[in-house]
Amino acid sequence: MKDTLVRVNEIVLEQVPELAVQIGPADRLNQDLGIDSLTFVDILVKVEKSFAIEIDDDELTTVQSVQDILDLIQRKQ
Repeated sequence: MKDTLVRVNEIVLEQVPELAVQIGPADRLNQDLGIDSLTFVDILVKVEKSFAIEIDDDELTTVQSVQDILDLIQRKQ
């Protein structure tokens, strides 16, 4: 799971390089990291490609934090 967190961290920082901080599982994408909806979709597309998973539209509404992304990846692999 640590490797997954590292890769998700890399993906988020690729999309939002101005964050330049270590991102933790408890960080909320919008509230804590200030990620807007367009960047959110870009992040999830990269997550899908990086982990060879497919995220359904209804699952998008459940993703609020980095931990939610990690949980989603774990369920899909």
